[in-house]
Amino acid sequence: MAYYLFVPGGKRKKDDWDDVRAVLESHGQRTDAITLSDPEHSTLSDHISEVCSRIDSVKVRDIYLVGHSYASFVITGVANTIPEKIARLIFVDSSIPENGNSLFDIFHLAGIDPGKFGVPEWPPFTERLFFDQAIIKKIPKAYIHCIHSQFLEMTQNISRNFRKQAEGRNWIYTKTGDSNWSYFELDSDHYCMLNNPKELADIISQP
Repeated sequence: MAYYLFVPGGKRKKDDWDDVRAVLESHGQRTDAITLSDPEHSTLSDHISEVCSRIDSVKVRDIYLVGHSYASFVITGVANTIPEKIARLIFVDSSIPENGNSLFDIFHLAGIDPGKFGVPEWPPFTERLFFDQAIIKKIPKAYIHCIHSQFLEMTQNISRNFRKQAEGRNWIYTKTGDSNWSYFELDSDHYCMLNNPKELADIISQP
């Protein structure tokens, strides 16, 4: 039995994951979700600590940690802090954090103004994340690309990079050249947990 912990992005709430959790729980999986503290009045470090505390409180190891959008930074920071408790990282239509960069940095490096997408200059989005790349590389990871995402300008390059590395021609599910990454595509917009919960749950539960 797997244990899934879901982390929403931005100012989203844990309720976003209710339908996905229901599908997984109907198949005997254990799930949990967390609402992060208000990003206008907290930091990325705060959010990482909140998730670490939730994991410590449930006394579970081998957690499948799922992060949507901005939460990719949170789950990466958590995995860097307590890697021994993380079985897999699952990035849902997000950027992929780079050591020493913030979410705003990732936008700027891509030549994109965060304001174009309504991303405010709040502390969690401007705080730089530092992590041990060797630690994160060892953890199995999955990336779920929503092909109708409102953030395609940001995520389409990630998709292209995975496709370049891919072995074989099945783009729905592909093991990349890095055996610790799996790549999936979902026929959905950015809010796939609300609009395509069953399909998302099916992908998340892939071995």
